[in-house]
Amino acid sequence: MAYDAASPSRSAAPVQADFKEVLAHLAGGVAIISCWDEGTPRGLLVSSITGLSVDPPRFLFCVRKEARCHDALATATECGVALLSADDRDEAWRYASSARASERFSPERWRLSPGSPPAYRGGLARAHCVIDSVADAGTHSILIVTAKESTLSPARPLVAWNRGFL
Repeated sequence: MAYDAASPSRSAAPVQADFKEVLAHLAGGVAIISCWDEGTPRGLLVSSITGLSVDPPRFLFCVRKEARCHDALATATECGVALLSADDRDEAWRYASSARASERFSPERWRLSPGSPPAYRGGLARAHCVIDSVADAGTHSILIVTAKESTLSPARPLVAWNRGFL
């Protein structure tokens, strides 16, 4: 089948609101990214995380520049990555909602040890990572991180889709 530039399936650049809706329907794994900010633990929920390579062991994820945690992550040297499981739905909502920010980093759910990034005790997998690079990408920054150590607890993943979780 030949490509027809006048075909109705090819549209002009999408309107921002329309494209935001398209992105909401892109299913993805969910992770909490954590770091220290002058002795205060910071973290945010991302659904943009992907494995980048095995050698070296790298993740790539995007952070909205308006996120409260953005500047702390952009200047940090290390971060924690917690891939969430289906059992971590409440933790995901805690990090997705700024109204619940005071509930984050409970010592029952998090290891808060100086010298390493805040580490979630639950989840499907956890990694202690070095931040390799931060690249400008318009409204977001793209972070590439290398895992120094990682652990896996086999479970069903938590998936973000259509502004909720599956």
